[in-house]
Amino acid sequence: MVANSELDKISDPTQSPQYFVRVAGTRGIATGIQEITVRKRAGTEVGRSVSAEFYALDVGDKFLIVKSSSGQPLIVEGELAPMPADLAGDLFGTPETAALRPMFYPFYLDTGSFRAAGYATIVAWIVFLTLAAWKALPVWRRLSDLSKHPLVQRTVSWGDPIGVSAAIEQELGHPDVLKRGSWRLTPNYLVNSSFFSFDALRWWDLLWAYKQVTKHSVNFIPTGKTYATIFICYGGSATVPGSQKQADEMLQIAAARAPWAILGHSQELVKLFNEQTSAFCAAVEERRRAWQSA
Repeated sequence: MVANSELDKISDPTQSPQYFVRVAGTRGIATGIQEITVRKRAGTEVGRSVSAEFYALDVGDKFLIVKSSSGQPLIVEGELAPMPADLAGDLFGTPETAALRPMFYPFYLDTGSFRAAGYATIVAWIVFLTLAAWKALPVWRRLSDLSKHPLVQRTVSWGDPIGVSAAIEQELGHPDVLKRGSWRLTPNYLVNSSFFSFDALRWWDLLWAYKQVTKHSVNFIPTGKTYATIFICYGGSATVPGSQKQADEMLQIAAARAPWAILGHSQELVKLFNEQTSAFCAAVEERRRAWQSA
């Protein structure tokens, strides 16, 4: 419980280490000032209600303005905050009430916002920890046997894993690396590095690349398009976001670094890849052999 003598020492609650307090008073006096919540549907007001009221709590030789959604309790707890200019104007906007201002603390106590923020923080942490557990569990399982990790299994086929790792690290440090979202396009690799994941693909393993266009609409009204470049390789795939111009640029990079790969999108290619994957890969291999022998 904070005594009025301790409140007297606070001039700016944002600079005070004690901003969440519990205060007891002897009486509450209504100010007539209320907080109104307006409910709207499709931009039209459908109702309004009183969500909180401001009253003056007598805590001794001064009054403390309290924002409460549950009447006028004499024992309150909440966050001390600087008094907003509009609230001060409503309270002390006339010459008569302005003369009473020294009798009030220059801050007010909000009984709702601190707990709401606290609950929101707790919920955010619960969501974060749930997400972390969801992501971390398979990662932990893979870390217990690194040989089973998909990336390790893939890179083993590329040669010495330590040498491959060093090569990727060296290329990622090059100033001309193209960055798109969490993906990095280096001369020999496509590398995805984010908080919970790491992945790498080789241009040498590229089979097919095409631009993906996603149309968006609200109530059947077009609202725009988003673009991404899809890279399908042996062992994995990458979806790299970007603008239409950036998607075209990435396809040009793919054509330069993997000229044997199939570029472009059509229903025939989709059907061939999904239904005759081996034949699709064999055609790409033939193109690569022709490129090597040219």
